[in-house]
Amino acid sequence: MRLKFPACLLLLSFLFFNSPLLCAKELEREARVIFVKGDAKVQKAGKAEWLSAKKGMLLADGDTARTGKEAAIEISFDNENKNLVRLEEDSTLILRGKMLKQIELPQGRIRSLVKKLDKETSFEIKTPTIIAGARGSGWDVSTAEKRDNVRAFEDEIFVQAYGQDGKLIKEVLVREGWEVIIDRFQAPGELIELSDKDRQDWNSWRDDLNDRLQAGGAKEDSKPGEFNDIQQIERMTESRDDFKQDLLETEDIKKIDDRIQGESADPVHGGAGGGAVHY
Repeated sequence: MRLKFPACLLLLSFLFFNSPLLCAKELEREARVIFVKGDAKVQKAGKAEWLSAKKGMLLADGDTARTGKEAAIEISFDNENKNLVRLEEDSTLILRGKMLKQIELPQGRIRSLVKKLDKETSFEIKTPTIIAGARGSGWDVSTAEKRDNVRAFEDEIFVQAYGQDGKLIKEVLVREGWEVIIDRFQAPGELIELSDKDRQDWNSWRDDLNDRLQAGGAKEDSKPGEFNDIQQIERMTESRDDFKQDLLETEDIKKIDDRIQGESADPVHGGAGGGAVHY
């Protein structure tokens, strides 16, 4: 028993300390296409060919999606569809980062709905001269040749404007129900209240999205290769930390062995073959 128990303890320690890292690698990989309308294409990182976007297609760091006239594509970043984006017509996006927390928008318009991120994480949309993001919000970003436009529909978002030298010019918060226009390489302008048309457009999309998710099942079973919920990493990390704390508070191996032997010799607590040993 003296030889086996320390070995088992070391094995358990290794698994608990390293399983979050292993899971993190699995969770670093892919998002999923959940809706396609019209002519939408996908180009995998490092490849030259463009593939027709299809529901269920998996996307990873460096992959590009683009839409044609009257086309759209929606991409989900978790199995519960709590974090997703919609790329509108005549637009292009590029997924960035191992955990896919940033999207480049070279041109066009993207709509973001982010509702499930950890407290220290933000999801960002980057145009050639601004970064707009939030920890949990609903907003859209449009970029043209000389101007960017950011609208906050749910909660607030931050907008950072950068100069030609790549240095931050100014950061502003855009609260729910407002928008900001940023001329290329300039500081953000004054906040403007959203029009009724913009609000109606957002609400119409949200209603349509909810109907489609309910019809298709808002939560899908996890499948190999899919990008899973970031919260899983937090839960695994917490389990690891709890286990580590238990190890620190546990008696040393010698005391444990002595206690086991004592219990084995005590017929009240189950002698040899009693099967009632508790650690």
